[in-house]
Amino acid sequence: MSRPVRPRRSPRIPTLVLVAVPLFLIALAIGVAASRPKASATMPPPEQAAVPHFVDVKAPGEPRTVVVGGMTDSLPGTSNEAGYLMTNLRAGQIPEGATTATVLTDTNCEPDADGVSHCLNDLQIGNVVVTVQHHHQMHSVPCLSPGETVTLMPFEQYEAQL
Repeated sequence: MSRPVRPRRSPRIPTLVLVAVPLFLIALAIGVAASRPKASATMPPPEQAAVPHFVDVKAPGEPRTVVVGGMTDSLPGTSNEAGYLMTNLRAGQIPEGATTATVLTDTNCEPDADGVSHCLNDLQIGNVVVTVQHHHQMHSVPCLSPGETVTLMPFEQYEAQL
């Protein structure tokens, strides 16, 4: 007896498909990567240019005014580019009637979570040195600069002007 012969079809995938599909996927990936916008200095939008860390102490002009509050005084805000430089006394005692000081140091300028720096500055007033803490945002108000001469204003005088 003879058996009918049935042609067997093996489920072969043509070689062309095995080569073409991976090549297509690679080309697709390259196309997607190439179509993405390139990162540039303008993405995201640039921030405003920051002011210098220090002022030019030799530049002509009026000295900046430093409002000095007591250690526990709550100041009405931080320094800003149009107003007074707000500080709290941290060490020493300002001599009675003192009107000017020379900045000796500027330290501890790392900003807090709100972007406000609380720099520590030694000020020389005659033969006395005091330490104040300057509250400001460095991107808009420069630090008190070593060598800078500043005008002093007691916090009480500042409040009387309001």
